[in-house]
Amino acid sequence: MCESVPRCSVPDRRDSAARFQSPPLRVGCRRGRRRTQCAPRSVTVLSLETLSDLVRVVAERYGEREDLLSIRRHRRTDSLSAREFVDAVCRTAKALESRGVARGDRVALFATNRPEWHVVDFACHLVGAVSVPIYPTLNAPQVAYILLDSGAGWIFYDDKAKRDLLSGIVPHGAGEDDGDGSEQRGLRMVALDEDAAIEGGTHLDALIAGAPPATEADLAAFSGRVGPDDTASIIYTSGTTGDPKGVVLSHRNFVSNILACQELYPLGEEDQALSFLPLSHVFERTVDYLFFYRGVSIHYSPAIERVAGLMPDVRPTVLCSVPRLYESAYLRIQNLFASQPPARRRLIGWALKVGKRRAERGGAALQGLIADRLVFRKIKQRFGGRLRFAISGGAAIANEVAEFFDAIGIRLYQGYGLTETAPVLAVEYPGASRRGSVGTAAPGVELRIAEDGEILARTEGLMQGYWKKPEDTAEAIDPDGWFHTGDIGRLDDDGYLYITDRKKDLLVTSGGKNVAPQPIEQMLITHPAIAQVVVVGDGYPYLNALIVPNYAEPPEPFTGMDPSELRQDPRLQELVQGVLDRANERLPAHERVRRFRLLERELTLEEGEITPTLKVRRKIVNERYRDVIASMYLKSQRVS
Repeated sequence: MCESVPRCSVPDRRDSAARFQSPPLRVGCRRGRRRTQCAPRSVTVLSLETLSDLVRVVAERYGEREDLLSIRRHRRTDSLSAREFVDAVCRTAKALESRGVARGDRVALFATNRPEWHVVDFACHLVGAVSVPIYPTLNAPQVAYILLDSGAGWIFYDDKAKRDLLSGIVPHGAGEDDGDGSEQRGLRMVALDEDAAIEGGTHLDALIAGAPPATEADLAAFSGRVGPDDTASIIYTSGTTGDPKGVVLSHRNFVSNILACQELYPLGEEDQALSFLPLSHVFERTVDYLFFYRGVSIHYSPAIERVAGLMPDVRPTVLCSVPRLYESAYLRIQNLFASQPPARRRLIGWALKVGKRRAERGGAALQGLIADRLVFRKIKQRFGGRLRFAISGGAAIANEVAEFFDAIGIRLYQGYGLTETAPVLAVEYPGASRRGSVGTAAPGVELRIAEDGEILARTEGLMQGYWKKPEDTAEAIDPDGWFHTGDIGRLDDDGYLYITDRKKDLLVTSGGKNVAPQPIEQMLITHPAIAQVVVVGDGYPYLNALIVPNYAEPPEPFTGMDPSELRQDPRLQELVQGVLDRANERLPAHERVRRFRLLERELTLEEGEITPTLKVRRKIVNERYRDVIASMYLKSQRVS
């Protein structure tokens, strides 16, 4: 069995009975508040066994914080203090309870990242309800499937577009008052904003209107409603294949992750973070829970596309994202470098060599200071100028990208996990990192490699099972408690884990060679002219590639070209061929890419070709571009 993650516990402070009393307020943030910077302070350890305990931790430990949560709206920054946050959570919990929401009931959340998302989520934890997050980009059939499968009785949503989508799939009359203000028919719809409420329906502020301010007694009344092994959430995997499955996660699953990671990274009240990956994804959600536990200020962005514009204002000190954000930033910076005069490019090249040497071996103090002042400081300003470290999860990141961030002085740590493990299995952290790996097993996690190379794990974070799918659960978790991740990897002698690819993504050539496409794709994606790559060749004698040029920000000499002109430019064809040739020199014969086709557009979430966390859905892409793939093989015969 895996080693247990210790639960930290000291007597709670009781010297401020009305610590978080405040006047009645709207859940909506206070407008235009200037964000403040808090001085570092020591952290008092409080017991944490369930996610509902996190509300008490915020109240007891950070009750005086004025800028716990914030969001940019209409050119102003709106904020919630810790006191206001706790008040809103308690009042929402009481409103839900008074309307019949009980332990185990499912409550769906269909919204982009915003303070109210966490208000509703934590309110569910207080009353013992099960939150069911829904990706805000899903279409009507996908949303309907999750609502029906989960049996959700309530749904909180954030805008008119989602209201209209829901109105087409929710039973007629859902959300309407039956007369006494508490009983409604069908799925009960609650808008987070008043202007998005359905006709005759309600919104969050109205739901909690008239409720008295929260007190410590209110929190005490909710204490003990849920236990560590009660279900906290059902998260539907976006998946790269097949229909989504509901992953049932307990309070213990999440808390074990928080306690395992909270000592690994230097986080505190002086830190600022951006929350922009969908909160419906377990990575962002667990990271934000960790931020609540350590008092990190969270600034919300409703979309990853807005992150670059928010960096100068928020000036984050820590950043957590999937590889695509770091890869995109790397490509933009490389394009900027390429446009500089020759003398400047030579200076940049020298600085990067100094930075890489400093990151790998230390030393080069004076040269490092010069490189920082002349080159790296300007790059760091793109990230706000205060970023101390960054974490990448969700997929492996190209070594070239990670090494670049290390060189400029932003340490990039990798991690590995899955929705089914809430999510952390392996992490890099200060003092324990090895480039190319995703770190070592997190505290309380056991890892081993099966005979076929699959990564197996045992952990307190392991799900309770797949919702209403006992056969799938039995297939994923063996009788000894080992979870079969579906990923291929290896462990080195020091326990560092290296991810090769998804087991289902492995290509088998007609010659019987097994090929992991992801490492090859990572070698190609780091060129500024290339935005996306999908290596193909399953059942064929050799590998080829579908390549999407960087239409959004093409490098010199292609700047300003429209996509059609760019794709047909013979110079781009030659450039991409050169990138392939250089990559092939580093690959064994059976992994070399012989031919490629440039696609007319990016692979998109809207077309179902990538997941909400920007992973390629290979099955869909292969089917959609079946004729294009076949044309690359000419007379080569595919083996079915």
